Amino acid sequence: MKEYKVWAFARSAASNLPALEEQLADVMREADRRGYIIVNSCMEQKYGTEFWRPDLFAMLTAVQQGRVNAVMVQSLDRLSHDIATLYRILRFLQNYGAVLITTETNLRYELYLTGLDARLLRRHNRKPIYYVECEER
Repeated sequence: MKEYKVWAFARSAASNLPALEEQLADVMREADRRGYIIVNSCMEQKYGTEFWRPDLFAMLTAVQQGRVNAVMVQSLDRLSHDIATLYRILRFLQNYGAVLITTETNLRYELYLTGLDARLLRRHNRKPIYYVECEER
């Protein structure tokens, strides 16, 4: 089994801090249950359509620097609601060989629904580098 160095990430635009904290705690519990190494975590109270988010960029910088090799979220929309922004984030993760792990949704299905699976496959004309992991809870 590959050793994952995970950045746990939570985001919500709602001003419900306890719910956001619980979202992050759920992701971290699942990472721990799976035996991943939690390197860092963050939570943002920002809209999912915004791209310029400090915590998002801190996480992406950690991926770029090789400090983490996996990003863990509850679902794909925690990264962004905007398809173009989401594509940019996924392409970035793909370029650095980082794994995207969702805890509460089937990521393959989410990518299929958004049409991003085909875009990522076409980009390299092969199977994407990012790894999709879905486990029943």
